[in-house]
Amino acid sequence: MALTSAQITAFKVASGDVDLNVVHLTSVGMLVAVLFLWAAWGLSDAWSGWRNGDVRESAFIWFTVRTALLLVSSIWMFAG
Repeated sequence: MALTSAQITAFKVASGDVDLNVVHLTSVGMLVAVLFLWAAWGLSDAWSGWRNGDVRESAFIWFTVRTALLLVSSIWMFAG
């Protein structure tokens, strides 16, 4: 659903003349960056746990698959 010209004007006035596309790209970029940082942290933590024997192999594989699905679905829904 597209914004009307009155809504776009109101947004620009309230945001200090910031373009709506800039806000959208910044928000999506921040989301993707945070997701990738979280995935890297989680995978490195799970890897070290698996290497030390604290995490079972099936749990490590399941976490890896869920992380990959989260990243792919988030990029598809928000950055596509």
